[in-house]
Amino acid sequence: MKPFKSEEGNMKRKTIISLCAIVFCACSLWGGGWNNTLMGARAIAMGAAFAGLADDASAIYYNPAGLAFQENRFNLTIDGFYVWPTHEYVMPTGTRVESQYNASIPQLFLTYQTSERLTIGFGAYVPFAGGGVDWKEDQLGIPLKSYLGILSLTPSISYQVNEQFSIGFNLNYYHSVLEVDTIAETFGRMKAEESGSALTAGLGLMVRPSERASFGLSIRGPAKVKLSGTTSISTSVPGFGAVKLNLDSETSFNLPWDFEMGFSYKLSDSLLFTTSAQYTLWSVLDKVDKTIKNIPNMDIPSQMSTYDLNVIEELKFDNILILRAGMEYLLPSGLALRGGIGVDRAAAPEETLSINNIDVDKFTLLGGIGYRTGRMSIDFAFVRAFGKEREKSISRFGIPLMERYNLNVSIVGLGISYSY
Repeated sequence: MKPFKSEEGNMKRKTIISLCAIVFCACSLWGGGWNNTLMGARAIAMGAAFAGLADDASAIYYNPAGLAFQENRFNLTIDGFYVWPTHEYVMPTGTRVESQYNASIPQLFLTYQTSERLTIGFGAYVPFAGGGVDWKEDQLGIPLKSYLGILSLTPSISYQVNEQFSIGFNLNYYHSVLEVDTIAETFGRMKAEESGSALTAGLGLMVRPSERASFGLSIRGPAKVKLSGTTSISTSVPGFGAVKLNLDSETSFNLPWDFEMGFSYKLSDSLLFTTSAQYTLWSVLDKVDKTIKNIPNMDIPSQMSTYDLNVIEELKFDNILILRAGMEYLLPSGLALRGGIGVDRAAAPEETLSINNIDVDKFTLLGGIGYRTGRMSIDFAFVRAFGKEREKSISRFGIPLMERYNLNVSIVGLGISYSY
């Protein structure tokens, strides 16, 4: 058997390095950074400005202190959202390509008042990511499909200190799944499947100085997510032919502190106004660290040596402020009309924009209707996020060029609630 040439081994290693940059980071979504604030169809229809109101079961996410002020002893809400994101990339040649990766996001919220002042709850929802990209080979030159989802299982507790003040706590057990499927010209099919978990906690405060007004503060803690699994590479090796390598791999990244303040006010018995400001410390997501283990050394195959490949993808995210406002108008028939707006800032700086990390400023319109009869209610929500196109200056062979990126999103949601 002839040994591999050193140049060929170096070329393959360089190809692996370049591919690692896209294997683990193609997971941007529609919020600033990797935010996913699709929580509760009713809350979303009101602009997601809910931290200062938090008067239904979705308070588990928005502000656990609101659980103590629930009108009913038992509340169960099941929501689902369907998302149509369109990632856009304009090449330096002017050619525009799009990635459309539609996603369904279910969730559940459950609360129960155990005593006059104590309420417990449980939530299962996706607070980060929950989507991906799907670039086609005939447009981009290579196929690239990637998904990142982070599910939170969230037990919560809230205590009503007095008639005006409550405090709440929750634990967030995050289970994360990363899947990537692509093809590299030198190797063939590359597929990564990894999962992992992390644990963090949250705190909420709620003040109701009157029957019409309420203030809320919610703090969600940071987390270090560590994923592990396999990265498979299908390639052709001289002397062996087609070979599929199933290699152990690991990925890690940080999730941020999140602070949200909200205010709600009943202008009348029928009209409710809400507003909120959310500040997220996305600067902790400065990089994504990936390691592929025990890669065969293609330079000297006769020695059967292996090496680990560690690649760090720089993201350098910035802290961001998101502003929201919403309203709800109750009709005598049991119908509720809702609407809201939001302004989301991009967390990704220009230098780390890529087909794997498209993040832009967005202006969001939200709305919906609800209907309540007896112990049941049904809520419908819609969202349209309009992205502001961003440009990135690059240089190829000393020639200045320009790339452009954008992201627009359409979302519909449906929620069914039961209370007693």
